[in-house]
Amino acid sequence: METQLSNGPTCNNTSNGPSTMSNNCSSPVESGSIEDSKTNLIVNYLPQNMTQEELKSLFGSIGEIESCKLVRDKITGQSLGYGFVNYVDPKDAEKAINTLNGLRLQTKTIKLFVSLQKPRRCKE
Repeated sequence: METQLSNGPTCNNTSNGPSTMSNNCSSPVESGSIEDSKTNLIVNYLPQNMTQEELKSLFGSIGEIESCKLVRDKITGQSLGYGFVNYVDPKDAEKAINTLNGLRLQTKTIKLFVSLQKPRRCKE
C-alpha cells in the first residue's frame, strides 16, 4: 500500500497564471488566520488600460478595501492585466466574487479568486 504526502495545494489547477485558490482547492495557511486569507482576491483579465484608481473604485463599491494593487510591467509600466484587492471583511470579498466575477469590462471578462499571495498596499 502506497501513501502519498503533499505539502502544497491540493487541487487540479491547470492555469499558468498567479497562484489562486477556489472552493475546490485546499492549501495550508502559513501565517494569519484562515479567515484573513479569504479577504485577498486576485482579479484576472483586466483591461490593459484600466488604472489603479478605476480598480479601487470598482471594488470599493462592494465594501471597504484594505489594500489593492494593479500589477504593471516594471520596465514599461503597462498593466499586466491582473491585480489584487484585499477587503477588510471576508463577507465583502465573497460578495465581490459573487457580484463581479464574470463582469465584462471593455473586451475582457474578469475572473476573481481568493488569492494565496500576501496582500500588498495600494500606492497612493
